[in-house]
Parts: sequence; structure tokens; C-alpha cells
Amino acid sequence: MIVHLVFLFLIPGQNSEMKLLNKNMQLILTGGGDEHDSRPMDEFLIKLIQPGKKILYIPIAQNGDLERCRIWFESAFTNLEFNNYEMWVHLRNKTYKDIDEFGGIYIGGGNTFSLLYNLRITGFDEVLLQFISSGRPVYGGSAGAIIFGKTIETATLGRIIDNNHVGLNDKAGFNLVCECAIHCHYEDAYDSYIRSFVLEKGIPVIALGECSGLFVTNTGIKVIGVEPVYLFKREEKITINVNHIFK
Repeated sequence: MIVHLVFLFLIPGQNSEMKLLNKNMQLILTGGGDEHDSRPMDEFLIKLIQPGKKILYIPIAQNGDLERCRIWFESAFTNLEFNNYEMWVHLRNKTYKDIDEFGGIYIGGGNTFSLLYNLRITGFDEVLLQFISSGRPVYGGSAGAIIFGKTIETATLGRIIDNNHVGLNDKAGFNLVCECAIHCHYEDAYDSYIRSFVLEKGIPVIALGECSGLFVTNTGIKVIGVEPVYLFKREEKITINVNHIFK
């Protein structure tokens, strides 16, 4: 089924904090492709950054060589003629005052369980919510996208399966994407796994390929990138094309 404009969910407003958050949020969530795949979404982010402001790059989902992450990020954004950034590999004791100078935040991919665990134990999850409520853009790629869904359990579906080596028990995400979970690195071969997940958990899933992404605001969700995204809801798989908006 192909749709051009669908209205399926209301943005959640379960409490006053969530209502405040949704009034201003600008989330860019991508499927986790390489530098070439993500370029349209990276360009989208840069256009939202206020002139003269820096991007804060957080690669802590990677358990390996963080210097390699810095080199990759610098290469990708220098090619877009943007090199005003700062990278943090430790979040403990960071406050909203520490991040208030930045025009946007980029959260890289890696292990989703490790990422959410570290955001929680450092208290940076609350700092991040404050930043989102300020109206400045937050970009999440792969694991960085999955954490903003209703649950991060989708990180165990498909080609790239994250290991919960940190022993995270509470797998609830930030739940900022219309009560949906996010699946990244999507391919058609994973449909049966995603359908089973939706039926078992009762949670709709938005599947992002490596060349696709979402721009999530209080007015709806816009598909960005160069490929459609797929919404799995009960028995349905709905194709939503680039530039179309759904709620």
C-alpha cells in the first residue's frame, strides 16, 4: 500500500513535560547509512543550525575507536562545508548549561543498549530532553534514532543485532515518535521479524532504510532522504514516500 499523506496517530501528550517537549521539538532520525547515504539528512541538519553555532557530536554508542568516529564525522561534515563542532565522549556531570551554547546535537550509531544505558546513568537523558524542548535540532543515526522510539527492542531485529551486554532491563525509549518504535538498517528481508514484533508487542514500527530518515516535529513526521519509509501497523505495511507527512 502506498500513501501520500496519512494521519494515523496523535502525538502523545501523556504529561505536561511531554506536551511542552512536543511544542518545539525538531528530531532528525536516520536509518544508519554511510557518509554518502546520510548526506541528504546531514544537509537537512545543517540548514537548521543557527549561523555561528556549533554541533555537539556524541559518539558514545560506539564501543570501539572513538578517534575513528571523530575522523569520520569531521570528514562527512567538512565535505558539506561545515566544521564547527565539538565531540563529547563522556557525559557524566554535564548539565543543560554545558550544552546551551550548541545549535544542535548529533547522536551517532553503535550499540543501542549501551547508548541508552549511558544516557540514563549520567542523567544526560534529562538534559537532552531539555535541549529538545528548546526547539533546537537533535539528530540520531541508527542507535541514536532508535532511542527516540517507544522501545529500543527493535535493535534486535534485522541484519545488525545489538547485544545487551550492559544488562539494561528497562528498554523503553524516549517515546517521541507518535507511540512508534524505530527500526534502522531496514531491508525487505526483515518484514517477517518486524510483523511478529508488532503483533506480539502491540507497538507500531517505522522502518528506516540506510538512505531514509524522518523529521519529527509537533505538527507531524516528514519523510526525508531519498527512499521511502515503512510503517508496520498490525497486519499492514504502509509505504510513505519522501516529502510526505504523517501523524
